Amino acid sequence: QALANSFYQAFAKRDSAAMNIHYAENACFSDPVFTNLSCREVHGMWEMLCFSAKDFNLTFEIIEATESHAKVQWTATYSFGPANRRVENRVTSRMEIAGGKIVRHVDDFSFPRWARQALGPVGLILGPLPFFQKKVQTTALAKLAKHLSKK
Repeated sequence: QALANSFYQAFAKRDSAAMNIHYAENACFSDPVFTNLSCREVHGMWEMLCFSAKDFNLTFEIIEATESHAKVQWTATYSFGPANRRVENRVTSRMEIAGGKIVRHVDDFSFPRWARQALGPVGLILGPLPFFQKKVQTTALAKLAKHLSKK
């Protein structure tokens, strides 16, 4: 419970360095946008997202926690993109823990709901379609690769 609490407190402060120390060297991460990330990519993703977050607020509740796993429900509200659309993203996180570090982190949220809020009418129409989710994934991974190349 302490690990999950510390991680999400750091997230609420947009402190990616404090978040990233909770991951094991071989950790992996996946969510509906950032799929199958390596530990290096996970670190870069949190750096990129925390740095670019606008009007960010995070609340969380630890649903379940043991030495080997944690389940956390969290909600992030923020402004997204050039149009500064207001997003309220409700997420369920599942973390596998070994040696006091996160080894596997999977976040789950409704991509169509997120797309509708973040992208407006385009997201409303295209959000439920798999090809559109794949396009958003590709764009997000390209931004992550660009961020990592600067390091």
